[in-house]
Amino acid sequence: MLLVLRTVPRARIVLAGFSVGLALTLVACFGGDDDTDGPTTDTGGSSSNTVVTLAPPPPPVTQTTTTIQQPPPPPPTQQPPPPPPTQPERPPGGELVYTIEQGDTLFSIAGQFGVSVDSLIELNNIANPDVIRAGDELFIPPPE
Repeated sequence: MLLVLRTVPRARIVLAGFSVGLALTLVACFGGDDDTDGPTTDTGGSSSNTVVTLAPPPPPVTQTTTTIQQPPPPPPTQQPPPPPPTQPERPPGGELVYTIEQGDTLFSIAGQFGVSVDSLIELNNIANPDVIRAGDELFIPPPE
């Protein structure tokens, strides 16, 4: 009868040894059932038992928050809307004189007085209708 011996690969032996070592380390670190929930005892390697009492933990630190009150903002001032441009009295049969204000255009002035842009250009001899200046005066023809 021929007896065949099986050899265990070396890697399995190393793995088994590593597993046992790891298990022993875990048991040593996390311990077993020693039922010590209170203060720990330290024998210090001597035969006398010395009880070490741990000091109570310090009270929790409380943070103090200081709130700086700022004065309330002043109430919003409500400014009345600017008055609509007033139309000066037109003399009977005559033209009006209008002082151009900032932001005015010939189109807006014509619409305000009910006249055409062309009539404003013609009456005032305006060379470039794209350029008018605040403070200049325009003659306004009677409404069409």
